[in-house]
Amino acid sequence: MSKVNKKIALLWAIPVLMVVAGLGFWLATQVAVKTHQSATNELAVQQSKLINKKSKVGTVLDSKQPNVSAASNLLDKLFTLDWTIASQKEFDAKAKQMTPYVTQDVVKNSLDFKADPDKMIKQTGVVMTYDHMDFLPTSASATEVNGKVIVFVKSHLKDSADATTRFVYNVSYNPKTNLVTQLDRIGTYQLQSDSSVL
Repeated sequence: MSKVNKKIALLWAIPVLMVVAGLGFWLATQVAVKTHQSATNELAVQQSKLINKKSKVGTVLDSKQPNVSAASNLLDKLFTLDWTIASQKEFDAKAKQMTPYVTQDVVKNSLDFKADPDKMIKQTGVVMTYDHMDFLPTSASATEVNGKVIVFVKSHLKDSADATTRFVYNVSYNPKTNLVTQLDRIGTYQLQSDSSVL
């Protein structure tokens, strides 16, 4: 084959190779999109199953352990008041709003009822929002429910991204009076993970 014929063949081969490469890339993209859609659909199905299961567990808890369920509901209300803080004024007013849900001993002894003389919310400009809690009952009877609570609080400064802090409490609840009798914040919980196993 002459040099001219080779150049012509090469000139024709380049567009053909580009078309073949483009088709290959398009097919690979379609496979990736379908795989992603399939994974997303499967995740949605699993999430739906989990929500239904959690709903059933809540219903069983209400019927089998009404005192634990009542404690969980009251603690949820209490922590919503305790950890939803957008201003110093709200922080200063929270103790008064929380008082109907607790005994006087809790008001006197719990860190969550202490005043803030340094006005830290005003100084830092941090905004906090109660996200949810995990209640782990350790004992339950007709007169007392005891357990630990991990409270998840989202906070941020101005336009920065949210950070999640987990506060750990020892709690007790009296079903007869419908009051929290112990609210001891014992620290924060840090979750550390090894990225190699994720």
